[in-house]
Amino acid sequence: MGFLKFEGTPMTWTEILPHLNAVKALGIRQFLHTYKRLANRPNDDLKWGDEVYSCICLIAYIEYMIVRFNHKERKAQLSIRAEEIWKALQKIQNEMNESPEYARYCLESSPGEPFEGSLEHLAFVEKNMKQRREQIKKMLNEDEMVLSLTGFPRLGCPDCVYTHTTYNQAANPVSHSLFYPDCAISTHPRFPYLTQNIRERRSSKIEINIPIFKDINTMSPFVEIFGDPESDGASKVDHVYMDAMGFGMGTTGLQCTIQASNLDEAKHLYDQLAPICPIMLALSAASPIYKGFLTAIDTRWDVIAASVDDRTAKERFGAIESYLSPQNKQFNDIDIEIEPETKTTLLNAGVEESLANHIAHLWIRDPLTLFSKQISNMTEERMDYFENIQSTNWQSLRFKPPPPDSDIGWRIEFRPLEAQLTDFENAAYVVFVVLLSRVILANKLDFVIPMSYVIEGMHRAQRNNAVMKEKFYFRRNIKCFEEAENKNETNATNVKFNTNGYSELCPQHKNSTCQFTEMNVNTIINGTEDFPGLISIIHIYLNSVKIETKARSVINTYLNLISKRATGKLWEYLTAAEWKRQFVLHHEEYKHDSVVTDSIAYDLLMRCDQIEKRE
Repeated sequence: MGFLKFEGTPMTWTEILPHLNAVKALGIRQFLHTYKRLANRPNDDLKWGDEVYSCICLIAYIEYMIVRFNHKERKAQLSIRAEEIWKALQKIQNEMNESPEYARYCLESSPGEPFEGSLEHLAFVEKNMKQRREQIKKMLNEDEMVLSLTGFPRLGCPDCVYTHTTYNQAANPVSHSLFYPDCAISTHPRFPYLTQNIRERRSSKIEINIPIFKDINTMSPFVEIFGDPESDGASKVDHVYMDAMGFGMGTTGLQCTIQASNLDEAKHLYDQLAPICPIMLALSAASPIYKGFLTAIDTRWDVIAASVDDRTAKERFGAIESYLSPQNKQFNDIDIEIEPETKTTLLNAGVEESLANHIAHLWIRDPLTLFSKQISNMTEERMDYFENIQSTNWQSLRFKPPPPDSDIGWRIEFRPLEAQLTDFENAAYVVFVVLLSRVILANKLDFVIPMSYVIEGMHRAQRNNAVMKEKFYFRRNIKCFEEAENKNETNATNVKFNTNGYSELCPQHKNSTCQFTEMNVNTIINGTEDFPGLISIIHIYLNSVKIETKARSVINTYLNLISKRATGKLWEYLTAAEWKRQFVLHHEEYKHDSVVTDSIAYDLLMRCDQIEKRE
């Protein structure tokens, strides 16, 4: 997760405050140093990588949870041996890399090198994921399993974490949480100080409220009483209350980082993938259970938003809020906060306005973690200060400049996907995103819609069974930009626009360049008579390029999974969130009160393990 370099001792928020302006100013100079050197570097190879939660470079990462099963008591707990396992794996010479995560029960692993641009390499994604998982399995105790869960169902419940020593779950000097034990936070200096500094900056604990799923026997109104004035005041009626960063940062997700051939292509790809984020969030939804309760949401998105909230609404985790390419600036209909001096500095240095706005928006944030020796050792040639702030802007897409002293190019990190139970599923989502990116670039597709529609889509995507129940704004004519460009009509003031299919959500776009309408996920993925669908577009592209028959066959199985899951009709193709929800609702011990007990969670996680093992 994020930027893990450190030099010296970690600094408290009080110690950071005097250095804020200097750190932020040098961070911008570091970006400009890289920008001036590499803005015009052409023709980097297309490279990409997969990750289950948190990528900080071109190489891909998968994050797992280590779960301990007490079969006698029918109880599942999180095992905080991930750091011990990580250290053991470092001694093995192999093609995998592992790194610590926010939670001591989580472990990231990655291939030693990124996948190259060849389509045949897509067929090896799943195999590589399996190899990484098997490396971890060899380090486990007999009662432990490694699962690619998005969220542990009873995180924050009594004894949710297993340790060899006793701990007081309500005595947590770092987080002040009543539920999430400090012993579950990574010992890497960045994470406890990040937790502490966010709490100190906002002068209160983290505040997370997720709507409860109302079943026939659910307490109504649903109210939690804690006997703690701060928590009792922060909790909401008919909501599940959580109070620590670990409830968000202790979950996992599936991410993919793609390297473009140059800066302009990276900005273009960033813009085109923005409207895809809500669709893929809904399609990969995997987390309906929090703190032992069924909730009314299916994804972790709002949980993470609140878990890293340092009390300034404009700084929260969320969807991206602006496009990067100048031709799409007319669709930036959200008034975003920017740091004016930063924008002026960037514009004066020759950075195009849309990209300057993006960086200046990141710079409304303050660095939340610093180390003592960083203050005196930083230069413009390094990117430490830039990445310090960039890495704590948790958004659905991340625009990533090249790191110093590297041949790595301009990259886009696709972040909304949730972790799936099996390597096959995780590979399918990664391959789909990579192929769609290839098609966008090869065929000059245009998915851009008003940014307000994208943000509304991210809200809808989190709702229960959004794949089946929700509709999302999408562009009807995905070749519209290319056609306008060919007619020299890219200037919106010089052409008339067809507003059929227009929705009143965003009145200022009645004169927008293309038609937008609401579609369900099945239509967007599989198409109709009036819309081709993303799957068919990808197949047409694959038919037009040379690819080995065996590799194409493997890729087809991945595309078939995405296609079937978008229909949401068959039990085996439900989203992971809906499958988990139905498992609980049909469990013989479930009392229709929204409570997921230890034994229900045990059976659910045992079934998850069996599914991963294809048993």
